[in-house]
Amino acid sequence: MKTFLMPLVAAFAFTVSTAAAQTTTPGTMSQGTMAQGRGNGRMQQGNPEEMATRQSQRMTRELGLNADQTAKVQQILLARGQETQAMRGQARDAANRDQMRAQMQASRAKYEAQFKEVLTADQYTKYAAMQEESMDRGRETMDTKMKAKKGKVKVKKSDS
Repeated sequence: MKTFLMPLVAAFAFTVSTAAAQTTTPGTMSQGTMAQGRGNGRMQQGNPEEMATRQSQRMTRELGLNADQTAKVQQILLARGQETQAMRGQARDAANRDQMRAQMQASRAKYEAQFKEVLTADQYTKYAAMQEESMDRGRETMDTKMKAKKGKVKVKKSDS
């Protein structure tokens, strides 16, 4: 009995300790971690500073930016992130949706112009291709979600 019980207790203790180590309290989770935990398919986001740092590092790696360009790009990304966060904090009702879309488009145009000033023509071309690729991935994800959602909808059949 002891030889059977001992491994069983050890396995149970291991399972409990592993589960306890994986548990995080809501106060310790970043916004991005929470977004991932909800399973909504969003990338890990975090605060505007973290996002700007990650994005500028990626752009430096992908576009071959020099130190001056990296610093300027990070400033642009930080300003854009803070502005976007402020816009998202506004009311999300249908009445404000069109207004918010217009603000987002104007904001995007402003920051795209700033990127165009900082990047060389070749770098900007690569940047635009990266943006288009990202948009395509987003569209594919949205299409997949919409198809999955349609598959879950039950259609009521009439008894006629």
